[in-house]
Amino acid sequence: MAFPVTLDASGLAAGGTGRAAFVRGIGAACRDAGFLLLKNHGIPAALWTAVLADAEKFFCQTAAEKERLHIRHFANHRGFSQMNNSRDWREQLHFAAEWPEGAWSEGRPDHYRLAGANPWPDAAFAATVLQYMEAVQVLGFRLLAALGESLGLPDRHAESLSAEPPYLLLKLICYHARPGGAPRSGVAAHCDWSWITILLQDSTGGLEVQDRNGDWWPVPPQPGILAVNVGELLEILSRGYFRAAPHRVISPTTRDRVSVPAFINPPLDARIEPLTMAPGIVGPLVPEKEHIHRVVPRGATCEPFVFGESEWRRKGLGVWCHDAECLGFRGQYT
Repeated sequence: MAFPVTLDASGLAAGGTGRAAFVRGIGAACRDAGFLLLKNHGIPAALWTAVLADAEKFFCQTAAEKERLHIRHFANHRGFSQMNNSRDWREQLHFAAEWPEGAWSEGRPDHYRLAGANPWPDAAFAATVLQYMEAVQVLGFRLLAALGESLGLPDRHAESLSAEPPYLLLKLICYHARPGGAPRSGVAAHCDWSWITILLQDSTGGLEVQDRNGDWWPVPPQPGILAVNVGELLEILSRGYFRAAPHRVISPTTRDRVSVPAFINPPLDARIEPLTMAPGIVGPLVPEKEHIHRVVPRGATCEPFVFGESEWRRKGLGVWCHDAECLGFRGQYT
């Protein structure tokens, strides 16, 4: 299979052989690479271009204007932040599904501190981003349904784990250019803590994905094409059959890079349990040439857990990686 493979998402809505072909294609891509490109995904061009334009406009604001939305002002881990260290060099805006009535109160589990509303720059910005979040969540769960189908799971398995709404996360990220500077890490090699991640990116480039042999492949941006990668949650669910794809970003040297990853997640109270019937890891695990930031060690057996508890451990307690060498990067937001 070519790396990365490009799939036509119109097959999701096709009947019979058309859908069956898409299910086989996405299952194979997520098994072999953990990464794919998606065309004809159904999100209108006017919407995704507006999101990129709003993000670019926000990151051009002054430091004082950004400070108003700084993540330190909001208990549910949303808002603006910067990461400036040897692994990560970027600015970002964190948003999540708006669920004010689900917010934390005395006696509730700590992970409900992550619920609540978003801090928005203005009403027009909110309207655009919320519309995109709704569209990308619909797409994400349609893709998850196809992946479940490829495993022989009941229909809409990922949506049946809880009656609560999914904890969708969205980041607007800016990797500032370093004119005349040597290439450096915009975000270090890592896997995502999600079912899957759907990435919208501008035309700048810089994203790289690692294949099973440990080789890095650049992913040149293409207008209207979304990138999709498997996250650790789906790898855990499938006992390693679907591969969480390591990826990184090399900071640009000529112009800023804006990207918008949407993390398709379970509800906070969902119980994540490896499937007893899952095929398991495909082939031998090639020794890694470098550290890959993961929440769970590669190939580890994982006991059932509540997603919200794991998410609060990452965000509320600052434990982002299983590797003790990464502990120095706790709380690196500024």
